Amino acid sequence: MGECERRLRVNASADTIWEWLQDPRNAFSVNIFHADVQHDGSPISAGSIVPIVHDFFGAHKELRNARVTEFRKYFVAWGEYLAPNPGSKAKDSFPHRQSFEVVPIDDGHCELVNRISGKYRFPGSNVFGEPLFKKYMPYILDDDNKVIAAGAGVLDAGKVKIPRGLLLWPLMAAAAKFTKKSTRRDVLERVKATQSAAPGPTAEKAP
Repeated sequence: MGECERRLRVNASADTIWEWLQDPRNAFSVNIFHADVQHDGSPISAGSIVPIVHDFFGAHKELRNARVTEFRKYFVAWGEYLAPNPGSKAKDSFPHRQSFEVVPIDDGHCELVNRISGKYRFPGSNVFGEPLFKKYMPYILDDDNKVIAAGAGVLDAGKVKIPRGLLLWPLMAAAAKFTKKSTRRDVLERVKATQSAAPGPTAEKAP
């Protein structure tokens, strides 16, 4: 099973980040593969299920369920699995667990901690799965963290680009052209429309 953890130091209070992140419509919208979060924004707790439509490279869509396993101030964790579909023989290609944690540092600083563990299950994954996970997952989690910071209004959304490491993946390069819906893109576009030109708080990746 692959595991990855990425951190981002943010020049804003933990409360500022958590105020935005605690809404499931925000927390589950930052991922680059998410196309639609089917939730009304009501409070969640352990056991809550949030359906998420995924769009992989514009070529494949599937509905996956995020089942919340823990929810408390500054922390949310969930397991994500392929949603039941009677009659379908599709297998879950990437069951995984993920969490977002906001760690207070002082009144004006905090750190975002993004953790994921899971295993690819597709033809050839016993050979290619672990190398793919190690190569690309850090870029994906770093991007999650930046979108969270931008969504909370503490990072310039215009500076959040498609992860450079993923551009080496031919399918990822094509995704920008063929993917019609993206919750990540929606988050960034909303923030761009509201952010002022004045400089604000910044964030930088932890060493």
